[in-house]
Amino acid sequence: LPLHTAAVTGAILCVVTGCLKEKEAYAGIDWVTIFLFAGMLSVATAMEKTGAGKMIADAVVSMMGDNPNPYVLTAVLFLISNVLTQFMSNTASAALLAPIGISIAQSVGADPKPVLMALGIAASMAFATPMATPPNTLVLGPGGFSFNDYVKVGVPMCLISLVACVIIIPIFWPF
Repeated sequence: LPLHTAAVTGAILCVVTGCLKEKEAYAGIDWVTIFLFAGMLSVATAMEKTGAGKMIADAVVSMMGDNPNPYVLTAVLFLISNVLTQFMSNTASAALLAPIGISIAQSVGADPKPVLMALGIAASMAFATPMATPPNTLVLGPGGFSFNDYVKVGVPMCLISLVACVIIIPIFWPF
């Protein structure tokens, strides 16, 4: 049974059996995420159909030389995703970069899975700014932290994550 079918069936059964009221189920839906993904899927489709994703991918690949290394490309995309997530939603940065990552991986003849995993992990590494994620913002005032405190701790954590991901991800998902 596909995961999405099982999830929808389970949700319906929860409402039908009375374990969950309809209003509770409706309130539990994260509409922002759903609309963000719906919007980004159309952006991704538009990028694919117009060739914009391929154009961006080709530009990135051409900057890397004649024979780009998939490890280097993964590291570059990790860094781009990680920098974006420090200033915008991690969901948005992953959704924005996923079609570009797929195009880049395909253009160098690599499997997109390790690139996409690196993008997803990098988008989750919101450590280096206080506005990167709500918990960072919540502890800013009570902790008496400054912007630079986040940079001092967050940037090394992001770099450690980069190195770990470039080494570990291809073990599980080879290029």
